[in-house]
Amino acid sequence: MASTSNAPEFPPYTVVKRADGYDLRLYDVYPVVEMEYARREEGYAALGEYIDGVNAARTRFSYTQPVIMRYEPSGRKMMQMYLGSQRLADGTTKPPASSAAQALATLPAPQGSGVRVSVAGGELVAVLRFEGYITPTAAEAARKQLLAALKRDGVQLADEEAGGLFRCGQYGAVYQLGGRLNEMMLRVKP
Repeated sequence: MASTSNAPEFPPYTVVKRADGYDLRLYDVYPVVEMEYARREEGYAALGEYIDGVNAARTRFSYTQPVIMRYEPSGRKMMQMYLGSQRLADGTTKPPASSAAQALATLPAPQGSGVRVSVAGGELVAVLRFEGYITPTAAEAARKQLLAALKRDGVQLADEEAGGLFRCGQYGAVYQLGGRLNEMMLRVKP
């Protein structure tokens, strides 16, 4: 069934626990468009173009949030955007495929250099909300706050996160003035 909503779409998850200072979310597997990047502007531009129809089929996708930025201790950075509903020429939208595997098989090939389609999710994630801009200082403060809360509650990090990997989710317009909602995201063991 087609829809005409302009509201942002979000990756599918279930909150399994609300703890003091953070949530535990179980994410379903979902399709994404992603790329490694050096500067955020590069990632926003290239992934935004894919979502706006710069792909093999000229398919346009609905606006989704958050933009996920993955930071590895080695310095490697990856940006991802959830691929939700397709925007149709008549102004309606077509919901995403019912499974990530089906969606991945039917997604148009990217045309941008370094851009690829993939899947994300299928994981348990501890999420701490914080406001402001995602600077190295702000991200490290949020990470330390979440790590302390998880330690307090006896929640163990997944191996990569125990080694220093973390993700930040950014909500809102890329260049908005005023407050910005972000999330520090650390995978945890079930």
